[in-house]
Amino acid sequence: MHQTVETDDVTITGAMGLLTHMARCCNPVPGDPITGYTTRGRGVTIHRQDCPNILRLQERERLISVDWGGELETTYPVPVRVVAFNRDGLLRDITNIVADEKINLSSVYVPRIKSPEAVINATLEVIDLSQLLRVLNRIEQLPNVTSVQRTKG
Repeated sequence: MHQTVETDDVTITGAMGLLTHMARCCNPVPGDPITGYTTRGRGVTIHRQDCPNILRLQERERLISVDWGGELETTYPVPVRVVAFNRDGLLRDITNIVADEKINLSSVYVPRIKSPEAVINATLEVIDLSQLLRVLNRIEQLPNVTSVQRTKG
């Protein structure tokens, strides 16, 4: 019989008293299928199951079963990229949607380019996957937006 321990963010089966932290390579948020990777000396790193680092992992025996914990009020940083044909008010429209969804926009980077295409890299602080998908869908519906996607960070 496995013992289950709950930390602030995740439930770990078969382990007691392990430190956990979220992987920066894939930025998992509640709702993502996740797995735990037992590190050497740093506890368990929580990754998305589709994280390239996990998929190419040689030491499969270091993976452990984890699930999202109970109700959380924590936010998770998720990098996203918006590609659109540039127009007046594009950034304003995006930030209005983010604010309407009550999501913190912790960073925005818009490289200055001289083409009609605009690329906006931003970090959204979301509560869970459904909130992230909802805001990405709303941004994608804006005029001139050609793609919106979660990036690796």
